[in-house]
Amino acid sequence: METLTYTVDGAVGTLTLNRPQVRNAMNGRMLDELRQTLEAVNLDTGVRVLVLRGAGPVFCAGGDLRDLFTDAHPVAIRNLLSHRIRPLSRALITLDKPVVCALHGPVAGAGLLLALGADFVIAAEEASFVTAFGKIGAIPDAGVMWLLAQHVGLMRAKDIVLRARTLTAAQALELGIYTEVVPKAGFEDAVNGLVAELAQGPTLAMAFAKHALRDAVRMPFDAFMDLEATGQGLMHASHDHNEGVQAFLEKRAPRFTGC
Repeated sequence: METLTYTVDGAVGTLTLNRPQVRNAMNGRMLDELRQTLEAVNLDTGVRVLVLRGAGPVFCAGGDLRDLFTDAHPVAIRNLLSHRIRPLSRALITLDKPVVCALHGPVAGAGLLLALGADFVIAAEEASFVTAFGKIGAIPDAGVMWLLAQHVGLMRAKDIVLRARTLTAAQALELGIYTEVVPKAGFEDAVNGLVAELAQGPTLAMAFAKHALRDAVRMPFDAFMDLEATGQGLMHASHDHNEGVQAFLEKRAPRFTGC
């Protein structure tokens, strides 16, 4: 791939944005390679956890304006967002495995999708959250507003978006955007510890819980309870549930396999 690297170590896949010369700004090629890689990861039963990283000092500076918006016609912009960026956003948000964003540095613009769309964000203290769209007279795209409103609520999302605010890592943590903020010296240990924990967990149940939690905010109570009941029935028929119960009875650690 031209814009990414992807490696697998045991049950852990690591996807790294690899355009450090432009602060990992996302061009058209990166959009496509990200979507294709996420779709492939979703089908790879050997990968139980995905880690998102960025090469260089900046995690992602957002969209590469020189590449993505060469045609400013409204139809061209709509097609870009609907047919290239929306499928990428969907592929990340609906991924059937836990996703950890290892946010070592600033993230901005459309790159916010990768932080907001992950299930866990381990951030270094230098990892600011930059909503830069308003500074160029645009609105957030890539599903960022939808995700942000779910993370922080409507009023706080308005405050961040309409004022084009830059949040420090500590502020993003307080708002519930980042899972944990750690000093640079402890960053890799924090990431690796979480990833190891998730890789050993019941990833089938995690996948269903991810989807249920995402849908909970927009479903009537009874519709959600129907979903929950169906899901729990499926979980009780799984190998992982049987293993979990057996391990509990035998007073040992469970050995989950994700099926």
